[in-house]
Amino acid sequence: MKKHFLILAFIMLIASCSDNSKKGIYTKLLKDKIGNKLPFNDVRITEIENGTGVVIDQSYCYWIDSNNKIYCVNGTSKSVMHNEITGKLECEDAPINANYSDINLIAK
Repeated sequence: MKKHFLILAFIMLIASCSDNSKKGIYTKLLKDKIGNKLPFNDVRITEIENGTGVVIDQSYCYWIDSNNKIYCVNGTSKSVMHNEITGKLECEDAPINANYSDINLIAK
């Protein structure tokens, strides 16, 4: 019984580390793109529609495809994706059916 518990604990530890490393990768991608416009106090992710949904600080929602291209899911996310020099939006709408509410509900 003790052996089974240790194996289960080890598997859970590996799974939680995997989620944290994915979260770190997506957080870095977004920080590189957005810069210091957001505090990134709370970052939650979820696998959704063959990509990854990312919710930042309970407001900004992005979807990242398998090629690490960042898309905006909601208007709040677009508000920080304007090029300060040209004034142009640098974020396309996410090509998915899920919206902010869907992603926010399941993101961890």
